[in-house]
Amino acid sequence: MKSYLAAAVQMNSIPDLHKNLAQAEDLIDLAVRRGAELVCLPENFSFLGDEDSKIAQADAIAQESEKFLKIMAQRHQVTLLGGGFPVPARDGKVHNTALLVGTSGEELARYEKVHLFDVNLPDGNMYRESSSVVAGLQLPPVHPSKELGHL
Repeated sequence: MKSYLAAAVQMNSIPDLHKNLAQAEDLIDLAVRRGAELVCLPENFSFLGDEDSKIAQADAIAQESEKFLKIMAQRHQVTLLGGGFPVPARDGKVHNTALLVGTSGEELARYEKVHLFDVNLPDGNMYRESSSVVAGLQLPPVHPSKELGHL
């Protein structure tokens, strides 16, 4: 297997799906111009806002995020990982879903986050991802790629 360049994109997502996707598009373009063949977007790349907004917009976020990832991967002929984005689940909650997309825009792997971020901090702050997210049941799949190795 030959060596290749992978890009781990960092971005500051906000509660605006379309602005986040525009920012992600610019960063994917930059990564590709610099030679990346695998581009990885962070968790919450397409939306980061309060839980009520996330739940209310989950269907639109999921549809637009999946469409965006497939178009970007195909346009740039790269393998693209979309960190986590909300996909509607049961009981008014969502799955925190990552999607791996191949160079022709095909879905290679899908992962619903298993280990949710629930923590009590020493300063008294608490974070409960499980209050709005349903844990997945399967560990991440491994996708074998002749060009990129096991992803």
